[in-house]
Amino acid sequence: MSASGPSERHIQLIRLVCFFFAASSFVLGAWMMFDPAGAWGALGIEVASDPLAPAIYGGAIMGEGAMFALGAIWPVRYLVFLQYLVLYKAFACIAGMAVLLRMDPTPVGGWLVIAGWAFAGLTAALIFPWKQWNNVEEWYGAQ
Repeated sequence: MSASGPSERHIQLIRLVCFFFAASSFVLGAWMMFDPAGAWGALGIEVASDPLAPAIYGGAIMGEGAMFALGAIWPVRYLVFLQYLVLYKAFACIAGMAVLLRMDPTPVGGWLVIAGWAFAGLTAALIFPWKQWNNVEEWYGAQ
């Protein structure tokens, strides 16, 4: 990476990851929005009679997909979304694991959800240009 910003290769990596996450978020989020019982049921998690929270979560995943799509188009402008993702997914994993560890039996799908969250958070942490974050204002032309 150069002193002024991420290298072109790093930007392309960020763009590729954002594209992959956008596509998968749109597919999964749409399924969860329009068929929450089916989507969660495929993971072995019962929605029961109130699909409101699972459907809203599907909408949140669609929102993530939109942010990832923007990141695929303008990777440097949307870098901060990767920071958000690291924090959001870390807390979601902690909360999910706290619930799963108290369940008997624990649905395997619950651990798959945690694994998906962890994968997204770790991937975001790995591709984020942490060492250059002090220069972000320069990249945006704000200094």
